[in-house]
Order: sequence, then C-alpha cells, then structure tokens
Amino acid sequence: MVKIEKLLVPPFEIEVHYKRIENIYLRVKPDGKLMISAPFGISQDYLTKFINSRNSWILAKQQKMFERQEAAIKLEEDEMLLFGKPFKGNLSETELQKLLHEKITRYHEKYWHFFKAQGCSPIEIKYRMMKRTWGICRPTARMITFNKRLVHQPDTFIEYVVLHELCHLLIPNHSKDFYELVASHMPHFRQYEKNGSLYFRE
Repeated sequence: MVKIEKLLVPPFEIEVHYKRIENIYLRVKPDGKLMISAPFGISQDYLTKFINSRNSWILAKQQKMFERQEAAIKLEEDEMLLFGKPFKGNLSETELQKLLHEKITRYHEKYWHFFKAQGCSPIEIKYRMMKRTWGICRPTARMITFNKRLVHQPDTFIEYVVLHELCHLLIPNHSKDFYELVASHMPHFRQYEKNGSLYFRE
C-alpha cells in the first residue's frame, strides 16, 4: 500500500510516497522533480526539515541534470534533436515554438472533449523556457505553461506532459486519484513518462 501526497518546501515541490518502510529515501528524478519515500506516520514538519537540510545537494543535483540535458540536445554543430530525432539545419526560436505549438495543440484537442464534459472552461496555452518542470497548470487562471524544451522530446513524452497538465485542471495535486485519472486516458503513461528521460539526462 502506497499513499501519495504533495509537499511544498519552497522552492521545491516534492512528491511523497508513504510506504511500509523504516527509512527516508530522497530521489531527484530525471526531469529534476523530487520524490521522497517515507514511512507511514512521519510528520510533514520532519520531512520539511529533512529537505531543508539537503537544499544545497538538491540544487546541485538538479543543475547537473539540466547541464546534461543541454549537452544531450547539442549533437553536432549542425544537428539538434527535434521531437526526439536528430535534425540537421537551423530553426529559429519562433519556428521551433510554432512546431511545438502545433504538436501540443494536436494532443490538447485529442483529450479536450473529456475535460470539457467535466465542466472545464477553455484554457490559455503559453510557452517559456523553464529549468525545473515540463509544464505548469494554473487551474484558477485557466492557463497551462509548457516548457519550450519540449520541442526536443519524443512525441509520446509530449503527449504525456499535455495530458498530465490537463488532469491538473480537475485534480491540482499528485495524489493517487490524480494518477488514476491520467491512467484512465493513458494506461501505460509510466512508460511514456520515461521516454523523455532518454533526452533529458539526460
């Protein structure tokens, strides 16, 4: 049995997995997000102190991952990754964002009928370069912001990110119910989630 909750320890947002274990395990995931495995019954105050005591280590680990990402994207002098595949040529930032917007719009339209049926009003989609997340959903503002770096990721990973952020319109956390909602539309989302890590460390 696993209980999943979200813990905010600025500037970090941590996904806490409560399990039948005795120790605390901290993991910086390939996308830079934090996950803790912790024993049932441990207080959030204790976990907050635990995170704060490792602040420098976390930031250094995240920075290293993002540096590896940059290195992975720069293949050869005249090559780049475009949707997970080597591409020769030069594309401007405007052209890259146009291609990414077309891709994200396609996946948004694929799932929007469900969210519209649940009472979700139209959203605004924005893009910006981000270091610690692939997307940010602000349900009250009816806005989702996607990381411009997604243009380098495989299609399946982009689709997962779009669905993930759309699901936050209904469930603004990473609870068990949230992941069940994601799985109801994308049963194998864990595998798709991993597809992006090949190009994020990567």
